[in-house]
Amino acid sequence: MKKAKLVKYSFMTRVIADESATQDDIIIMSKSKILEKVKNELGENLEDIEDDEECPFGTFETDNPIIQEVFIFPNDKLYIVFGKGIPVQVIKYDEWGEWNSIKNNDGSEVFDIQIDYDDSYLMENNDDYWQIQFVNLIHDDNGGLKQGLDWDGVKPTIIHKTNSTTFMANLYQNILKSS
Repeated sequence: MKKAKLVKYSFMTRVIADESATQDDIIIMSKSKILEKVKNELGENLEDIEDDEECPFGTFETDNPIIQEVFIFPNDKLYIVFGKGIPVQVIKYDEWGEWNSIKNNDGSEVFDIQIDYDDSYLMENNDDYWQIQFVNLIHDDNGGLKQGLDWDGVKPTIIHKTNSTTFMANLYQNILKSS
């Protein structure tokens, strides 16, 4: 189970400033030293970690981003991903089975997503051969990413009759009408 936490740090650094230096001047002089402490001495400057009682997990849609809908344009070799807590993303692919990353609203990679076309068994509707699966990404301490354990999928909508440019133009017009 996930839980929202508030993490409090306190940083202090020493700068040498002219007597006439303004507060803004001093802030500018200290910036690189503070950023260095954030990068190299984070644990040493930790003050407190507590549960966020005011805004518990799930308060914000970015707490738990999810992919909700995918439109695949086989003729253009691209798909468009929609979801909660993520911006709309257009992904071009060369081959089925490729993995691509999905970013959240903060620009952090949160999912690996894969498009697949599995015609190993006969289906009534050819569009049912298209599949989308995704998995959460875990950020490690060294800035790397690895796939997590939360696998999921969505049934994609396949668009054959129009191209992606026309679709995006229509989508943009509908957004303008609704705002």
